[in-house]
Amino acid sequence: MPKKEREPMQAPDPVAEFAASVAKVQTMADGSPRFVLDAPEAAIGLLSKLGQAQANGQYLHVIAFDADEWMEYLRTQTSQS
Repeated sequence: MPKKEREPMQAPDPVAEFAASVAKVQTMADGSPRFVLDAPEAAIGLLSKLGQAQANGQYLHVIAFDADEWMEYLRTQTSQS
């Protein structure tokens, strides 16, 4: 029987995207890590989205890049299009 071709999955929309600095890194009593980030005022609109994720117990997948390198990457991708 031939293998059925799957349609490629489309990337999900991000819950949030913003630049931030690391304000605090600590180890909790149970040994789990905690990261606290400081974001600029421009990210104030994300409070409700992230608050809703917290209220729903939603677990997020986080990928961190150096902000300057990420912006440079985006600029080069835009100029190549």
